[in-house]
Amino acid sequence: HMVADELVRSRLAGRKPARATWWRDARAAAFDSVAQAVYASAIQHEAPGPAKIHFDQVVWVTTPVRIDFAGGWSDTPPICHEMGGAVVNGAITLNAQYPVQVIARLCEKRHVRISSVDLGESRAFTDAARLRTYSDPHDWTALVKAALVLMGITPRDGASLRKRLDLLGGGLELTLFSALPKGSGLGTSSVLGASILACLARLLGRRWSIQTTIDRTSALEQMMRTGGGWQDQAGGITPGIKLVRTDPGPVQRPEIIPISCDASRTGELAGRMLLYYTGHRRMARDILHGVVTRYLRRAGGIRRIIDDLKLNAADTKDALSRGDIDAFARGVLRFWDLKKAIDPGATNAAIESLIDLVKHELSGYELPGAGGGGFLFMIARDRDAAARVRRILDRRPPNNLARFYEPAIDLHGMSISVL
Repeated sequence: HMVADELVRSRLAGRKPARATWWRDARAAAFDSVAQAVYASAIQHEAPGPAKIHFDQVVWVTTPVRIDFAGGWSDTPPICHEMGGAVVNGAITLNAQYPVQVIARLCEKRHVRISSVDLGESRAFTDAARLRTYSDPHDWTALVKAALVLMGITPRDGASLRKRLDLLGGGLELTLFSALPKGSGLGTSSVLGASILACLARLLGRRWSIQTTIDRTSALEQMMRTGGGWQDQAGGITPGIKLVRTDPGPVQRPEIIPISCDASRTGELAGRMLLYYTGHRRMARDILHGVVTRYLRRAGGIRRIIDDLKLNAADTKDALSRGDIDAFARGVLRFWDLKKAIDPGATNAAIESLIDLVKHELSGYELPGAGGGGFLFMIARDRDAAARVRRILDRRPPNNLARFYEPAIDLHGMSISVL
């Protein structure tokens, strides 16, 4: 009960101020305690040496994103530290492409250049101090800057960036591609963070396990104070549909349990599965802090909801293992109800009216991730019902950004190549 202990300690330190002020200070201390625990359990500082690629080569990483089918929120610190977590999720490609890609190469000029294909932006840095500023959530380079510090490429102290790049063997150019709208609910930020770290690790010749990549991505998110759980990166970088679980404890080591299912049944799921971008977005960071705050307050029977999330994850796994797609869809729908119970902001009038248009054709549905916007995932009653849902939403889109994507369960996971 590390977080509860932190709350007690912060309450006992000195005289108790006004209740609102005390709670704000205690909550901040609890978040800091969680961040330090996650970071300390994941980080082993390694001094960077020379790059382990030739000057004319690139490191190219491609990664699926993830859909959580059951159990999401149970993986979030400090919930998972105190209660353990269990999530059923799947790695997916969209429109037959890997939605997240990162490319790294060396260059003659002693700078770090960060470019984004999807944003059409590029920024160059020659000063280590500027690369150490990664706390602004609106700075599109923040994720890369935090990763460069975590990997030791950007010096943590006052050391010269140029000297560090000389040691590397050249300047560094990183190009990012993220094909999804911000706030999509498909774990894109965590998957992109994992892809950046894996790309830099390969550049430096470090042979990371999947577990190390998951751990370091959690540490990266704590550095940035986004504070997400482990399921986003675990779901995207590992192949297929799986149960990802942990035991309670300060060190979270997710166990990946692939869910095997008869090919004809996975074919049926593929034919009934629909993914629709709602055109609405919501920032997961703000939602996450709200849910964690309610958990720390023990508000609204939240521990029982977490227990129910984990039980539903086990049931949903069993349903897919049996090849019972209808029971799997019921698990997804139960997950949606639990998601709304833990955070009423997971839905709103616009989302409900969109669902009302098609729910008579559906066996299950939910908004992946934190909800409130992003994508609507649906399992139709059968293939004909799926075709009818497409026609209804194609005729009556809720806004000019709403559209269907073509999801497919990816059986490869993250790929790291040197070209």
